[in-house]
Amino acid sequence: MLQRPSVPPTGPRPPRAHRSNRRGGIQKRPGGPIRVDKDGDLDMEAAGGSAKDRGAGRGSRGGSQSRGTVGSRFGSGRDTNSSRLTRGSVDPTGMQKAILRGMGVDPRGSGLNSRTTKQAVKSLVKERDLNARAQWEQVIVRGFRKSKAASNPGGGIKDLIAFLERKATALVQKSRLDGDALIISIKSEDVPKFTKLDAFIFAGASLEIAHYHGENTNPQGDVDGGTNEVSTVLTDVLTRRYDPALKLLDLSNLGTDPELINIGMFSTTARESKLFPALMKILDSFFTTAEEKVEAIHSVSLASNALTSTTSVYALAQTLPALQNLDLSNNQLRDLNALKGWRWKFRGLKHLILSGNPLESEVPSYKDDILKWYPSLRILNNEQVRSSDEAKDVSKNETPIPIAPPSFRDEAGIGETFVKMFFPAYDSDRTALINAYYDASSTFSLSVNISAPRSPETAEQKSPNWDSYIKRSRNLVKVTHLPAKMSRICTGTENIQQCWLTLPSTQHPNLLTEPEKWCIECNAIPGLPDPSGQSLGGVGGLIVTIHGEFFEVNVSTGMPTCRRSFDRTFVLGPGAGAGGVRVACDALVLRAWGGSQAWKEDATGFLLSAAPPQPRLYPIQVPRGFGASAPGKTDEQVRNEVLALELSTKTGMTLDYSGECLKQSGWTIKGALVAFEQVKANLPPEAFFMPI
Repeated sequence: MLQRPSVPPTGPRPPRAHRSNRRGGIQKRPGGPIRVDKDGDLDMEAAGGSAKDRGAGRGSRGGSQSRGTVGSRFGSGRDTNSSRLTRGSVDPTGMQKAILRGMGVDPRGSGLNSRTTKQAVKSLVKERDLNARAQWEQVIVRGFRKSKAASNPGGGIKDLIAFLERKATALVQKSRLDGDALIISIKSEDVPKFTKLDAFIFAGASLEIAHYHGENTNPQGDVDGGTNEVSTVLTDVLTRRYDPALKLLDLSNLGTDPELINIGMFSTTARESKLFPALMKILDSFFTTAEEKVEAIHSVSLASNALTSTTSVYALAQTLPALQNLDLSNNQLRDLNALKGWRWKFRGLKHLILSGNPLESEVPSYKDDILKWYPSLRILNNEQVRSSDEAKDVSKNETPIPIAPPSFRDEAGIGETFVKMFFPAYDSDRTALINAYYDASSTFSLSVNISAPRSPETAEQKSPNWDSYIKRSRNLVKVTHLPAKMSRICTGTENIQQCWLTLPSTQHPNLLTEPEKWCIECNAIPGLPDPSGQSLGGVGGLIVTIHGEFFEVNVSTGMPTCRRSFDRTFVLGPGAGAGGVRVACDALVLRAWGGSQAWKEDATGFLLSAAPPQPRLYPIQVPRGFGASAPGKTDEQVRNEVLALELSTKTGMTLDYSGECLKQSGWTIKGALVAFEQVKANLPPEAFFMPI
């Protein structure tokens, strides 16, 4: 065996040129693996070898020859073009072979990079995914539509899934909407984790969670995304069951249709659940416009389909919202909850058949709710429940609060003049408009409301694009970061002008010839900051609120491209602008076009009608520190000064008279106002401020 010398070497050190660069200690030789002889001792000759042998096989360091060529500048020993790797490296070829063997693929013969092997790998990966999905099960979730999150983008589905995953401590593999229900695909072992969340509260709503039919499924998308054969059969079913003379689409007894049975549409519950949405999607593709669809189909029959709720056929309300006649007879609808998914849908429904359902015997008073849900309904179960005139009256008054006419309380025609000038100028020359009404302290903000209700006329059309506005939107429901909130307020003429020039060109309706498309309100507002700084208590102004619509215009063609609705609020005060008016604040809210039905009955002539009596505005001279805390002033004294200031604002009396009136009335505003009405005719002129 190799023995360590007991005495360290002595003698002079060799010259520097002959010294090794090694720093001492045990060094690893650069040769191949260590070998031993037949007795197990270290084979010094094989381990060390000659310098020539040790140099052979090394690649050139920085030379022009590539690694692994025969003969390098260290010698012309053995051929180095071998697959042997240095210690610590990984052989990708060997690893790939091992993986292929583990997957059941023989890497010999066709080569690792051959097309055959790659296809085999893809096939095995696909098979593995399918096998994994075959182990998924489904859970159905209901009740989330009533939650506060339902108004979030996408109906709050992402928030719901995140909530479920967090509570169940398991992942949702896939999800899909089925009417008012969400069906999620999860691993089999995770089913109890999700079903135990039944009755949990999500965003203020109680969830209903259950195992979906208790069967394994393979969630692969809708049937209409499958083979051409399925699409052809579904198209034939729709064509065969449509009666153009009656404008009737007969979808009754679908479970006995031979064509649907032949393609296995009812082989699994999951496949069956996708049938009706697929039918509606293909039906929708038959028409190019919503008007064509409304004209072609007036009636639909869903009789004798064993329906327990409207969940599986919910897509009918989305595809045919203007349906006039609907037959749901001879199904398994037991209560009103089974129909709740279609509540307030089909606003033009005139004839509904529910006979032959358990609902008739189990909920005898169901007709009262049905009449509330469908205000245009005239015939229920082939019996007249309303006359045509009664249906029209109900439809007209279906809102719970009567529509009042706009409140336009102008002062000296300031609000009317501003509105008439503003919108034509906004459409034609925005820069001139800014210079006329805005100053360095004016503010402007824009907000996009993508959740606002749309007009029924455009309910089936694609949602408008908001790319031109969304970057500047200050919707405080969406924008929660304080710096972002502040940065999206434009202050001063320069910033407002930069913002306006990035917005699309517009064309608003003519205010005089199309007043029915406008709803404008105007009211006085006290306490605006005085830009001159002379009145510490502020000055009087106007708040103008406008609801209307406009078209976006293509600048190159001059043609309208998109119609939108808007709500715009102006705060007007005295200033150096046109007519002595300045815009203190301008807040614009944009939404999808919603029509003018909300104010249609009372919209005409509101600008030209006689205005009701106007409240008088008084410049209240407020002494410095009046109504504010100060050393030596008690809390009661401050409260009394604030009450006097409030009474002066409402009555026009000076602060001294207001204080005396309050004192005699026990320092109550209500009592002081009653006393003022009784004696105001006898008060001297000096008891009041001079009106403006």
